[in-house]
Amino acid sequence: MAQLSLEPVTWRVRARAGGGRTVADSQAALLVLSDDAPPAYAFPESDIQRDALPQSAWLTLAGPPGYVQLDNACVESFLEEDEPVAGHPRNPYHRVDALASSRHVRATLAGETLAESTGPMAVFETGEPTRFYFAQADVRRSLLEPSETVTTSPYIGSAVWFSARIGGELHPDVAWTYRFTIPQLPRIAGLIAFRDGLVREL
Repeated sequence: MAQLSLEPVTWRVRARAGGGRTVADSQAALLVLSDDAPPAYAFPESDIQRDALPQSAWLTLAGPPGYVQLDNACVESFLEEDEPVAGHPRNPYHRVDALASSRHVRATLAGETLAESTGPMAVFETGEPTRFYFAQADVRRSLLEPSETVTTSPYIGSAVWFSARIGGELHPDVAWTYRFTIPQLPRIAGLIAFRDGLVREL
C-alpha cells in the first residue's frame, strides 16, 4: 500500500483548468505526497468550484474532513502565489542542484562522439543519476536534429529534444535542452544533456 502524507502549505494555491478557468483557490491547501504518484494538492471544499470539472476530477482524500484531492490530469496549470508551476506540484524534499564541474566527460553513440567537455555542468537530482549538461560549443550539432518531443519537469522547466542521425540511421530522442528553465534553476538554460548510458567520465 502506498505511503501517504499530507502537509499544509503556507502559500496561496490556485488550480486552473482549460481556458484558464480557476477551479480552486485556497490559502489552506494541503500538499499530498505519495511514494507511488506525483505530488498533488488537496483543497477545502469551500475553496473549489466543484461543478467546473467532472466529478471524477475530485478524489476522495483519506485525511482531514472537508478536503478533496484534485487530479493533476484535470489541471492545465497551478499557481503558487503568482508563480506558475510546470507540470505537477513540486515535492519540497526533491532537490535539483546544478554545479560547475571540471570532470572530463564524453557522450558517445554508435561509435561516434556526440559531445565532449572538461567543464560540464553536473546536475544532481533526488532519485536520479548524475547528469552532465554540455555547452553548445562542446556538442556536435551536425549529428543532432530537432525532435517533436517536448517534456516538462516541475523541478527544471520545459525541455525540447533532439534525435541523432549517424550513418543514415536515426536514433530518436537522445538529448534534450531546457531553453527556458524555472527561475530557481537558470544555470542549465541552453545547455544540452544526453540520455543515461551515453555519457561516461574519462
